[in-house]
Amino acid sequence: MKLKRYFAYGSNMNHEQMMLRCPSAIFLKRARLENHKFVYDGYSKKRNGAVANIIKSSGDIAWGGIFEINADNLKALDYYEGYPKAYDKKTIVVKDKENNSCRAIAYFRINQTAGRPHRDYRACVLKGAVDCSLGDEYVKNNL
Repeated sequence: MKLKRYFAYGSNMNHEQMMLRCPSAIFLKRARLENHKFVYDGYSKKRNGAVANIIKSSGDIAWGGIFEINADNLKALDYYEGYPKAYDKKTIVVKDKENNSCRAIAYFRINQTAGRPHRDYRACVLKGAVDCSLGDEYVKNNL
């Protein structure tokens, strides 16, 4: 079975949540998506507020975690991310701290209105940022 890479930038950075959703997924390292930024937008009934998204933004960087996943993990992520109704997905190119590039799958939405996340959802994202070693400055300014 061919393994793929997945770029998590929201609640799936949280290793506990990711292991519940995709038990065989393996966290590899933190990575960045250039010319994009992290936002909370849209509205999720399940999460009772805006949820994580990445949008194009020249000069900005969205940080997250790279996980190695298999076909079963991808199917589970499609379900949890509401693909293709709530989120779409595409293959992107991310870079690690050594500037090595890799292709990874990421979920995203377009044409959503910025909003506020529920505190429990935001806490899950913040825990994921710690799990993926994103750094205090990025967390303070973006999450």
